Amino acid sequence: MFSLPVLTQVLVNGLSLSAIYVLIALGFTLLFGIMKVVNFAHGSFAMLGGYALFYYFGKWSLPYVVAIVLAALTVAALGLVLEWLVFRRFYQKMFQSMIGLLGLDIAIVYTAVLVWDVQERSVPSALSAMVQLGPAVIPADRLMVIGVAIAVLLAFWGFMALTRHGLAMRAAAEDIEIAQAQGVNTRRIYQLAFFLAVFMTAVAGAIYAQTYALSPFMGERPLMVAFIVVILGGMGSIPGAALGGTLFGFGESLLSTFYGSAVSTFVSFGVVIALLVVRPWGLLGKPER
Repeated sequence: MFSLPVLTQVLVNGLSLSAIYVLIALGFTLLFGIMKVVNFAHGSFAMLGGYALFYYFGKWSLPYVVAIVLAALTVAALGLVLEWLVFRRFYQKMFQSMIGLLGLDIAIVYTAVLVWDVQERSVPSALSAMVQLGPAVIPADRLMVIGVAIAVLLAFWGFMALTRHGLAMRAAAEDIEIAQAQGVNTRRIYQLAFFLAVFMTAVAGAIYAQTYALSPFMGERPLMVAFIVVILGGMGSIPGAALGGTLFGFGESLLSTFYGSAVSTFVSFGVVIALLVVRPWGLLGKPER
């Protein structure tokens, strides 16, 4: 049961899922941490990333890395339009945002149904070869997905840690009023944070669509995962989102491989419920004063 080839496969699958979940959760927690927006339309941006990759890579045969970057940029540009039309009305209004953005999510999903109908599509693999990794044989496509996700995560980390705008975003996430008093242009920071959040979510959705079927309702699971991971790591905590996504990804890979998806889902929700009882602010979140 616990043979080395199987454990190697679990490790690779866990790394792939973790990378996707961290990208999704970072986008979600970035919006909550800075703007106090609960983005119920988060899964829709992931779904649109999948459709964008379907066209750029599957239909128009652009190089994979170019296609995935263009897909994310396309969805992020659309996101900025929606930020101007809808999202900015809900900044710093957590409960109102939950209702308003749930309506936006429904509107995006059923617009996608009208455009693409409910038929499931598949995004072709980036690579068709198999790679010998120790005792296990791994699809090269899976390693490509992991590489792309890790590259985006490293770029995000570098931006947040090493650039002036990244430091300003971290300051705004800590305390928006103090950041404003120090001269931070919050309007620009909001737009930049929104762009980055949607970009990462679209990348995650594009990668996710290669693993699962692509349809207008594909975003439901990424939205659920974003909630679980963010609650697990701590609402508004960027390190918490990274930790939560990693734990959830490897946990799901291990449990679903040996015990099935039903047990994996049951345990995931059970852990979140138990954590909310014992530590409601999450693993790396801060308790409310």
